[in-house]
Amino acid sequence: MAYPSPACFTNPLSTGLMTQTTPKRCITASSSQYKLASSISLGGMLEIYDFLIYGLMASYIAENFFPAEDHITSLINTFATFAIGYLTRPFGGVVFGHFGDRYGRKKTFTFSIFLMAVTTALMGCLPGWNSIGSAAPITLILLRLLQGFSLGGEIPGAITYLSETTPERRGLVIGILFLAIMIGVSFGTFVHGMLEMYLPAEAMKEWGWRVPFWVGGSLGIISYHIRKHFSESGFFEALDQTKAQASIPIVLLFTQHTRGVICGLMTIGLCGSTVTIYSIYMPGFLSSLLGFPREAVAWHTTLAFLMLSPLCLIFGLLSDLMNHKLILGIMAIVVATTSWPAFQYFSSPDAELNKILLICGLLAATASGALPPLLISFFPTEIRYTGIATCYNFGFAIFGGIAPFTSTLLAKYSSNTTGPAIYLSLIAVISLIALFIPWPNVQLTTDQFDEERNL
Repeated sequence: MAYPSPACFTNPLSTGLMTQTTPKRCITASSSQYKLASSISLGGMLEIYDFLIYGLMASYIAENFFPAEDHITSLINTFATFAIGYLTRPFGGVVFGHFGDRYGRKKTFTFSIFLMAVTTALMGCLPGWNSIGSAAPITLILLRLLQGFSLGGEIPGAITYLSETTPERRGLVIGILFLAIMIGVSFGTFVHGMLEMYLPAEAMKEWGWRVPFWVGGSLGIISYHIRKHFSESGFFEALDQTKAQASIPIVLLFTQHTRGVICGLMTIGLCGSTVTIYSIYMPGFLSSLLGFPREAVAWHTTLAFLMLSPLCLIFGLLSDLMNHKLILGIMAIVVATTSWPAFQYFSSPDAELNKILLICGLLAATASGALPPLLISFFPTEIRYTGIATCYNFGFAIFGGIAPFTSTLLAKYSSNTTGPAIYLSLIAVISLIALFIPWPNVQLTTDQFDEERNL
């Protein structure tokens, strides 16, 4: 596998107190690498669309599957099921990570999108409480478990595969992945907005909410067929040729790479809580708790996230240029210091919807562009998929999955609409623990790849 020479330079920010260096930093990639990154990112976009459409349709799902006299109680039950999807992500990450490190990245995360597409389509076909009673929410929960399981392998697999096929520009190509994921958020809210605009409320309640699930399932199958034609990662092929795969990657991860796990969890915990609150939770928060019109929320979210999605690319590129500890420290401080005034503004009578969602999009794009690329240097090739999947999924499950449920619960029992700000500030402070741990710094370069391939 040939790597065209990128534009590279020595990083002047990589010296000092928090040293974490690589010999050179690169800011460009070849056209073939951009094409590959775009193709992989298309799958990531559809995968996140499939997963978050549940949150966007939360109020309709609450009425159809969790009927209750109290609307907020019904919504809490719906978000609890949303959290269940997050809780199965770590298990999916362990399973997909094991097979990805043992048998290859490509086959593993190709299957993950197939599983997500099928479960999403089935969600759109599921009868509600009025048709099959308690079997409806039980089946919905089972499908949500499978959704979370498949997502557990998808995004970590894409991060691993992209970093190993474009090692010198991994921040850049992972930034492309998360740019596409932001577009997936916009795509979901766009579909939601179109339905709210053209369908009456009764039609949305009866069948309109199902349409986004059918759309996501269909597009996921298309992405599955695209991925079948990809080649395997060169770094994994080098391991395969030398039979250097770990027998049980998860055991090796926790016995020899605990520092990487801790640093990864703190990094993704900050990312997961920020992205979940400011993207997936906000549409329901704004419409159900603050009273903004659903249609207006959907359209403003679509526009704001689409406009700000290039920030993922920019901040991903910065991770190729800046000290990684510095990036995490800055992000933690920004989240901790801006969340409280942000939610105070959101809840004020003078708040404007377009400004609210621009703030949300800015923080979500910054976190998702800057933080996930930091995972790459925590783990060597033989456990990289498992390590990234474990940290990414446990981080999102623990810190992101319970965020909507916890925030809604705070709103119900304390009438405190700034509850999410308290939650985000707490997670930001916890993430700073990682700055006091010596970070692993696994080099991922074409020189290393050539050495492994020639063994």
